[in-house]
Amino acid sequence: MTDDSLAQFDRAAFLARAGEEREALCNRLAADLSTRVRGAAPLHDAVMAAIAELRSAGHDLWSFDADDDFEIWGPNYMTPTGPGIVIMFHQDDATTVEWRSAG
Repeated sequence: MTDDSLAQFDRAAFLARAGEEREALCNRLAADLSTRVRGAAPLHDAVMAAIAELRSAGHDLWSFDADDDFEIWGPNYMTPTGPGIVIMFHQDDATTVEWRSAG
């Protein structure tokens, strides 16, 4: 990738795609995030930097669970803002990104 920022993964890019195209975008974001957090110490600092970029790109992301070697982030379920990405960051394994519909 020539662009090191996460701006290319803005919320509008996910909303504009469906099916396999959206899944491919999730996979590209997951690969980028995996590279950023793999071996990061502490993991939380790398995650927070990525979350800040993704929030700036329009994503509604809130922490749902965390431990020393993983963190899960996704849309606010208390005050739903619509569909969005759910990210499971792993320090030593691949980070995953899924698209979840609202509700």
